[in-house]
Amino acid sequence: MGTSKNEFEKLTLYVGDLDSNVDDSELYTTFNEITHDVSSVKICRDRNTGSSLGYGYVNFNHSSQAKTAMEMLNFYKLKGKPMRIMFSERDPSKRRSGRGNVFVKNLDESIDNKQLSDMFSAFGKVLSCKVVRDASGVSKGYGFVQFYSELSVNIACNVRNGTLIRNQHIHVSPFVSRRQWDESRVFTNVYVKNLAETTTDADLKRLFGEFGEITSAVVMKDGEGKSRRFGFVNFEKAEAAVTAIEKMNGIVVDEKELHVGRAQRKKNRIQDLKDKFKLEKIGRDVRTREGMNLYVKNLDYSVDNTKLQELFSEFGTIISCKVMVHSNRISKGVGFVEFSTSEEASKAMLKMNGKVVGNKPIYVSLAQCKEEHKLHLQTQFNNFPWNVVSSTIAPSPHQHPIFSQAVAPMSIPNTMVPQPFCPTLYPPAPPVGLYHSLPLPLLQPNLWNPYRRI
Repeated sequence: MGTSKNEFEKLTLYVGDLDSNVDDSELYTTFNEITHDVSSVKICRDRNTGSSLGYGYVNFNHSSQAKTAMEMLNFYKLKGKPMRIMFSERDPSKRRSGRGNVFVKNLDESIDNKQLSDMFSAFGKVLSCKVVRDASGVSKGYGFVQFYSELSVNIACNVRNGTLIRNQHIHVSPFVSRRQWDESRVFTNVYVKNLAETTTDADLKRLFGEFGEITSAVVMKDGEGKSRRFGFVNFEKAEAAVTAIEKMNGIVVDEKELHVGRAQRKKNRIQDLKDKFKLEKIGRDVRTREGMNLYVKNLDYSVDNTKLQELFSEFGTIISCKVMVHSNRISKGVGFVEFSTSEEASKAMLKMNGKVVGNKPIYVSLAQCKEEHKLHLQTQFNNFPWNVVSSTIAPSPHQHPIFSQAVAPMSIPNTMVPQPFCPTLYPPAPPVGLYHSLPLPLLQPNLWNPYRRI
């Protein structure tokens, strides 16, 4: 009788969270001492470096022995690190589906994988359990629990969410993949940037507490424990997160203007900024074509945004005003002034073009978008009189032929046909006192020089 697919899958155990120094022989010995039924083991390694990836597989001859090994060795410490053991799932679509997974956060740092498993084992069969840790092994305060059935997920979320575990209220919710989280328009996590260095987790929670129930608030810190001046606030309800962004974005706290928005991955945040800048550029190009944006050149280095606005404020309502600067904050000598109407811009251009500001006359014109400016420069280049007719310049009668301004095309003789002998003729010396400014010919050594004085 053949082995069924389900039985075949239960012959292999996945072993995770292995120490990097554990090799195949040690893993084989550990499992074979319990069951004496191990057929083979394999620790997965990096293809280039050969270093352990921290997980491996153990194959058994009988599924009952594999189950016994998992029950006895799950969370057993091998070289100081507790192993995380579960039956291997060969179907990648099932591994990535997130089915039966629960996300748990705001965990105390002392909680490990076994304690988290014990915490949720009452709600159903636990397949896997993991507390996420950093490179140094310190808990990041969140983890995942995978149940055998979806019913256990619902029960665990309803019972455990908000409970007090070691003086901390934990947050328990069904697992949502990154792709689903990115595509969803509903969110509860808020990103807060430009915090003061003295801001703590409690200060952050107190600052946003008026908008709704907060499940967690954390200020991110570096390896030395110093604030990185940004943090995250997670609300119980999505409406509270939206209200917090609308009310808090741009306000000044401790002399710092806060940036508050939806928490996103770096890749998504960069894409959103690119889209935002693209829309702003389109708006600027439209206003530029309508003649509302002015380009100001030859500005004195003492002119900044405020002074530039003062210079042009008498001509109408200024929408934006900016002096371009280098990376060291020194002015580039150019800037842009945008008015609310094209009439105001035209009036300012007529009055201000050529005006002396700080001992320098400024140049004012309508700003052009990049494509139009490039086309304008190309047209100027094409229309410039580069080609000069060389034949209009008569050669000097006393200049050596090789220095003639109008040089005839050089013909290459055919060396296969005998050429007649033609002696080289040199021009007579110029009269004394004439043509002092003419250049002397380039002379070669050991050749007769007609201009040499004897």
